[in-house]
Amino acid sequence: MSQRQRASRCLSELQTKEKLLSSIHKISSLLTRPISLDKILTCIVKETSQVFGFTRVGIFLIDKDRGLLECKYLIGFSPEESERALRKPYRLADHDCMDTKVARYGKTIYSRDVMNDPRATPLDIKISQIMKRVSTITVPLKIKKDTIGLIVADRSHQRLKLTRKDIDSFSTFANQASIIIENARLQEQNQRKIQQLLALQGISRKTSSTFNLQKLLNVISASALKITRASSCALLLVDDDSKRLQIASQIGYGGLDTGKFRLNLGEGIAGWVAQNGVPLLVREVSQEPRYVEVIKEVESELAVPLISENKVLGVLNVDSFNKGAFSEDDLKLLVIYAGHTASLIKNARLYGQVMTERNFRENILESTPNSVIAINVKKEITSFNRKTEELFRLKRKNALGRKAAEVFGEEIVQIVDLAIDHHALIDYQEIRKSGKDGTPVVLGITSSWLRDHQDNLIGVVLIVRDLTEAKRTEELIRRLDRLTSIGQLSAGIAHEIRNPLTSINFNVQMLSKKLALDEASKNIVSDTLKGIARIKSLVKGMLDFAKPSTPSLKKDSIARVLKDSISLMDSQLRKKKIEVKLDLDENLPEIVFDEHQIQQVFVNLLLNGLEAMSDGGSMRIKSLIGKDQKKRCRSLALHIKDTGGGIPAANLSKIFDPFFTTKPEGTGLGLSIVHKILDQHHASIEVVSEENQGTTFILSFPIHPAGAKNVSL
Repeated sequence: MSQRQRASRCLSELQTKEKLLSSIHKISSLLTRPISLDKILTCIVKETSQVFGFTRVGIFLIDKDRGLLECKYLIGFSPEESERALRKPYRLADHDCMDTKVARYGKTIYSRDVMNDPRATPLDIKISQIMKRVSTITVPLKIKKDTIGLIVADRSHQRLKLTRKDIDSFSTFANQASIIIENARLQEQNQRKIQQLLALQGISRKTSSTFNLQKLLNVISASALKITRASSCALLLVDDDSKRLQIASQIGYGGLDTGKFRLNLGEGIAGWVAQNGVPLLVREVSQEPRYVEVIKEVESELAVPLISENKVLGVLNVDSFNKGAFSEDDLKLLVIYAGHTASLIKNARLYGQVMTERNFRENILESTPNSVIAINVKKEITSFNRKTEELFRLKRKNALGRKAAEVFGEEIVQIVDLAIDHHALIDYQEIRKSGKDGTPVVLGITSSWLRDHQDNLIGVVLIVRDLTEAKRTEELIRRLDRLTSIGQLSAGIAHEIRNPLTSINFNVQMLSKKLALDEASKNIVSDTLKGIARIKSLVKGMLDFAKPSTPSLKKDSIARVLKDSISLMDSQLRKKKIEVKLDLDENLPEIVFDEHQIQQVFVNLLLNGLEAMSDGGSMRIKSLIGKDQKKRCRSLALHIKDTGGGIPAANLSKIFDPFFTTKPEGTGLGLSIVHKILDQHHASIEVVSEENQGTTFILSFPIHPAGAKNVSL
């Protein structure tokens, strides 16, 4: 070789070394920036092609956990060739070819003619035919003595002519590339671990503040999917019989009826994990005999048990559509996460049980027909139920936390003071107050201590019963008893009086005609006849009261009958200067009644008001549609209010009694007859009155459903 040739060759080698050093420097500089492993591999492949003139280059990395040699990046191959290489890794234990030999033994293989190379295996021949490969060089990527992968290069449709120095240079480049690749892999793994740990920390905070079980389970599933980068996730819980798993939360199981899905313990990967209480990492489900397909296209699976106090609560299961998607690091991280979330699930369950029990107790308290009020030792209202709101017309937001004296009347405040200041309880005490419509309300109150778990006194509980209806019923029963007795007595007396009274009346009239009477005697006879007439009227009233006629019931307009009754009384009302104001709903429903008897009721009440307002005044009649709680039907109420002198409290309970009257000329039968007629109509009458404030009679009629037939009262 001439001196000139040697110089040219040295220059070429220097240029190659310079390119080599420049490429290594260029690749190494990438590590100082946050660039992914994929970009580093891309750069190495491109630099390999430029420095050594290869037209086709591929990088393979070894996955020791799975025993695979996987193609990570290619350049210069057709799309079909690239897709096949990336999709089908070599199994180091099963595939025998030049590439797997380099991976196993860490020695470079250079083959100028693959088809005729004695080292070529049938697999090499097959791959070379598919890839249209003539010759190849395969260099190991090594860290110390450990092979982490390899670089495969060739020139499409050309034979490689490499010298020993070319091979050594390529090996040197590969050694430097190995360090860069390994550093990038470690950096990427560390970054992923840091991200996972940060995510785990954030997730732990988020789940720790959640007490709603279903919400917690959903957060756990979403978080497990995030930290493992899985395709789908299912959180399965052991059922009450501890025999099967059911999906409590899932992501990616859209095609499955999760509500009906059940998995027996020991069945499938999740069932096996639940039965044995140990995690299981399956890199390739097709090679796992325990795998049971739940959703399609799953290639790998990771399942960890949810264990709390040595008891398996369930399984956290993540899937991927890629083979080998989960690593040992993923397994360790998910085990830590599952341990944390298992305790949270147990706590959430306990919290749910406590809340269920509390709600059950609260529902009982809210459903009780009695008012229940809790007051602490500071005499502040701490709680009360729905019945309290109704009885005392309170809103909880306006009453809770306030002093009892600011909310309740003097009688209740005295009971609270007695309990807290003097440690004395009330077995039973009645108080009276006005209802929302002005009607009197009777309440029965008892008190009891409120103590904590150490038996310390922390307040008092008041139980308040609404006795209004019971008292009204008692009074009605007493009144009916009196009415029945008096009615029977009245009927007997009336019959005994009527016959002799007729004779007396006839005899007095005969005497007045036959005798020549002076003026004084005539006046005496006249007074006698008037007295007899009054007795006859009283007797007739007694008979009407004792034996009222059977009502002839039919549906009609109560407003029409009321207006007719007012028309009958019009002249008397105008004479007494009494104005009647009607405030009736235009669309009052028809009700069932006897027109003549109800007209008698209205006339009696109008007369009662007329007599109460001797100096004039006004009467207001108002209609209201409501609900009769006792009869459980809709009702039509008429409020007849006058501006008279009112009824003394002592007389209120007597006004419907027969013969009770405060009027010199009254018989005391008018309101008794009104009460009896309304009772026959299954209607009711109540009175609200206060001296010098007027009187209100409240008539309440049942409303029967539209279209109801054969109504029987």
